[in-house]
Amino acid sequence: MDEDFKTQALESALPSPSETLLSIRLLDFKTSLLEAIEELRIRRETENNYEDQINKIVIEKQELEWQKETLQHQTDTLQQQNKEAMAAFKKQLQARMFAMEEEKVL
Repeated sequence: MDEDFKTQALESALPSPSETLLSIRLLDFKTSLLEAIEELRIRRETENNYEDQINKIVIEKQELEWQKETLQHQTDTLQQQNKEAMAAFKKQLQARMFAMEEEKVL
């Protein structure tokens, strides 16, 4: 009876081959699941980093466009001022030339 009890206890302590296979499959599934979760976490983190970089680039692009518009406006203003100054200089030069010609005639 004592030997039957030991044999029965030993048999109940050792899992059957199907239980062992199930345990291995379960462990493999858990490992795969953890790997998938880690990959998703890394992907999410990477996507968040990319979104942050994209947002920074968009803001920088907008600031550069504003600077470009400001510089373009300044350039247009300076060109207009130059055009007006050249026109005034041309009038002065023509007036002086006209005055010099009148002095020659006199």
